[in-house]
Formats: sequence, C-alpha cells, structure tokens
Amino acid sequence: MPVLSLSEIYTDNIYLMHTDEQDDTITNISPKLSIDFAFAPLNYITLKYEGDYRLYAKSDNFKKDIHRIDIFWSLTTPKGSTVKIGTKANFDSIQPYSPEDRHKDFEEKEAYADILAAVGAFTDVGIRYGHLSRRFDDSIFAIDDFDRDTVTLKVLYKRLPITTPLIEYTFYHQNNNDLSNPSTDMDTNIFLVGVQSEPTAKLSGYLKGGYYRTKLKNGDDSSGLAVDTNVAYRLTEPMRISLTLFRRLVQSTRAARETGDYYVSTGGTVLISYLRWDPFTLTIDASYQNNEYKQELSFLDEHRTDNYYNAGIHIKYSPRDWLSFGLGYYYRRNDTNYVPDQYREDRIQAKVSLAL
Repeated sequence: MPVLSLSEIYTDNIYLMHTDEQDDTITNISPKLSIDFAFAPLNYITLKYEGDYRLYAKSDNFKKDIHRIDIFWSLTTPKGSTVKIGTKANFDSIQPYSPEDRHKDFEEKEAYADILAAVGAFTDVGIRYGHLSRRFDDSIFAIDDFDRDTVTLKVLYKRLPITTPLIEYTFYHQNNNDLSNPSTDMDTNIFLVGVQSEPTAKLSGYLKGGYYRTKLKNGDDSSGLAVDTNVAYRLTEPMRISLTLFRRLVQSTRAARETGDYYVSTGGTVLISYLRWDPFTLTIDASYQNNEYKQELSFLDEHRTDNYYNAGIHIKYSPRDWLSFGLGYYYRRNDTNYVPDQYREDRIQAKVSLAL
C-alpha cells in the first residue's frame, strides 16, 4: 500500500553545536511503497521503498534526498518452517555539524538469508547469514568504510505455554578500510540466552542477555555483558508500554565526529502509548545511551564518554483509516567530556499521512 507523509519540522540547533546554535525549518516529503508478488498465500516476493525528500529554509549543506530499498522472497512450509532471502540498500548521509561543513554521503548494501526450521514438535532451529558493506562517496571519509559478514545460530524450545526459551550465538568478522596501520579489523562472538513471546500475548517480544568478546587484529580486546531486549506489555486495553535495552560494541564513525576506534554502547528506551480517546493516540518516550570509548585520547588524557538523553511527546489523530495528523515535541542532548561535541536540541514536528 502506498503511503505519503508530509512533515514540517522546526529545530533550534540544526547543526548540533555546542555554541552558536542555529535554527531552521525543514519540509520533509516521505513516500512509502510496498508491493507483494504472490506465487501462493505463503510464498511471495516483496518489494519495499522508503524515501525522504527534504527542503531546508536556511541551510544548504544537508543532503536533500534519502532512499531505502528492500526486496526479499519469503516462504512458509506446511510444517511451519520459514525461509527469507533478500537484499537491502540504503542511500543516506551523515549530517554536517557547522555551516562550513558538508554532508557525508554513503551507501549501505546488505544481502541476507534467514532460515527457521521446525526440526521437532517443540523445537525450531534458525540460521542467518548476512553480508553488509558501507561505502562513503568521498574518499576523505573512506576510513569509515567496512565489510561485515555475520552468522547467527538460534535454537528455540516452544513447549512452554507463555514464553519460548532460546539460545543464540552470533559471530561476525568486520574488515575495516584502514588507511593507515595498525589494522582495526575485528572478530566478535556473542552468546545470548533468553525468552520470547508471540505478538498476540499480553507480554510480547524478546529478552536476551549474555556475553560478548571482540578481538581486534591490532589493539586491545574487549569483552563483557551483552544485552538485546525488546518487549511490549499491554498494561490495560488502551495503554501499552514498550521497553528496549541494549549493550554492544560499536565501531566508531569519524564522519559522525566520533573519536577512537570503537566504543561500548549501553542504553534503552521506554515508550508509552495511550489509545483511550480514539481516534487520538498519545505517545510518550524517553531514552538514554552511554557510549564508553575504549581508546584513551591524548587531548583528553582519559577515555571519552558520551551520555545521550532523548524525550518526546506525540499526539496522533486518525479520523479515517487512510488519513492521520500528528503533532510532537522532541528534546535531545549529549553530555560528554569532549566539550566540542556537547549539544542540546528542541524540535517541533507537524505531520500529515495519507494511505493511498
């Protein structure tokens, strides 16, 4: 179904600067399209496209268009096994951080295969392979290019009535485009155990925790607690609460003014939706993220630490199935011991969406 959204956004700090904050107004046109080609009810090919076309009232150094494409084949067998094979492409950019800066365009491309096999009455075994590559258009940012191969194995035991216990192991090798020695290529092992519930349950989603270990080709290794959680709880019929938690190792992106080779990112989001005043929906969310860099920086004489805080409130009015209006306020800031990257931002957004 085609969907077309039009947003008007006001920000009081479009460059996310510590000082000399500048405001701007952005008109955002966002088309979405999803098409299924069915060979049978449970055997089909899906093509998805999402775009953002942006008009800035004052700034002229931001990327004006973003494109995301996803095409995949999905099959479900009579015994409940599933197969999904596809490819994705994302044409995006990292924003400029001053009027003299420029946007840093990149392409991300991924090919993947995801198989979940029902090997017994109560046991499913899954395997997923994905190859992800990122390339910046400008060679000056090629230090942020990489190729990543990821394999995930998963076993689920579905005999329990409410939740499904699971064990999950992931290995990925990341080959970074190191323009100078030493190499920052890395191998990461992640072992998680947890449970998941079906979307129809009052409590749905998954909760996983465990251990990760990353070995760099050159440099200090990293290991510790790993968390991957995304759960939703229907507190009452009109009120729903969603919670996400994570802890993982992330490769730095210097084009995004990050410093160091990598950091451990820990955080979470709480989202509350209230639907009692149908056709109005009220949504409140808050999130926190801590990035602890592992490389000590000479100009700081310590490890860099970033603390990101985000909060927002949004009300949506849907008088028809095909029409909705939205109004929201959003606040975010970064408290970091690297003072030039400290910032705060207030945003107001008005949006109208049409399902054509």
